Amino acid sequence: MVEPFFPSGCEPVQSRRRFLMLSAGLIGLNGSRDASAQSHDGTDVIREHATTPLDPWAVSHGLRAMGRDFTIQGGRRAVDFLLEEQVAAVTVNGRTILGVPRTVEIHPNMFLKTILEAGVPLSHGFSHKGQRRTLADVVDGAKLLLRPGHEPPSEMAWSITALTRTTSPLRARWTNAWGEPVDLDALVGSALEALERDSASLSEAMRQGRSLSARAPAHELTCGGTHLIYGLIAAAHAGYAGNGRGQRLRQQVDLLVWRLAADVDLIDRFYAAQKPTPFASLMHLDAKLKLLGHAEECLALATRRKVVVLSETQQGRRQTAIAETRRLLGEVGRLDLAKLRPRHFEAYQQLVGDVCHARHGLTLS
Repeated sequence: MVEPFFPSGCEPVQSRRRFLMLSAGLIGLNGSRDASAQSHDGTDVIREHATTPLDPWAVSHGLRAMGRDFTIQGGRRAVDFLLEEQVAAVTVNGRTILGVPRTVEIHPNMFLKTILEAGVPLSHGFSHKGQRRTLADVVDGAKLLLRPGHEPPSEMAWSITALTRTTSPLRARWTNAWGEPVDLDALVGSALEALERDSASLSEAMRQGRSLSARAPAHELTCGGTHLIYGLIAAAHAGYAGNGRGQRLRQQVDLLVWRLAADVDLIDRFYAAQKPTPFASLMHLDAKLKLLGHAEECLALATRRKVVVLSETQQGRRQTAIAETRRLLGEVGRLDLAKLRPRHFEAYQQLVGDVCHARHGLTLS
């Protein structure tokens, strides 16, 4: 049985054991489409596979990839679909609060973060149970429902991105719906500390100039820890970079640039040791796309917002990784994902999500 390189992906896995059990039926997925008709930024895949209202998780990823004017099947804007159909009312201590159920978005505030980063204003209105509400109401709800001590720091990545974007560092403390004190600045600090702990062995390998011999704790985080890195970059740009965090984050970005080659090398060696099957090849492809696409999101954000300035050598490594990302997107574009979907839905969903992240990274450049 083929285990995925990244055991914690972005996809809403219901039964990873079932997901990985079979590889039969995948033969014939490759080469069944005209390669010349496929975009190398993932656009064609997204328009075909991230637009169904039956899969709001995929729709949110399509929104991330394509921007706030992205529409789903039937011509409805994805933003309106997510707000009007996926936001629910939660009652805590007698208060009715707006939020997206965890079973739908998987990671807390993933949908909110995506909508905000698409450039949707806080004044954007939508209808909820016959009442007019705004995106600002959802932000207020996210603040009230935030419980940092009840989630590992890595699960706070999406909340950090959303709330540092909408909350001044001067107003970073409040009381949540349970009457618990929340300190957003402290949450950012604890998240950076967690990232440093989990990536310590990677940092040591980089310092020693040696190849990776095994997965590190950072690889066990969602999408290899890249969501946490992205959240911390977003927080730094929003002004949450005190207490020496700026220099420490710079070290994590340096490490991420190094990982562009080091992680891919480890992934290649990992799958070389697996029994060769069509499914293993598919997971090999997606593991590299996941790492490189998510990493480019981080690097594009960090450089575009001037959180860091890459050296000439680092810029070269980044460009090499971008070229490889486009090549991998071309490979996914040549798969007949419609055949994959009913046989291995979670593999299909994971690929679609990773294509979306890769395109978002490429278009941020």
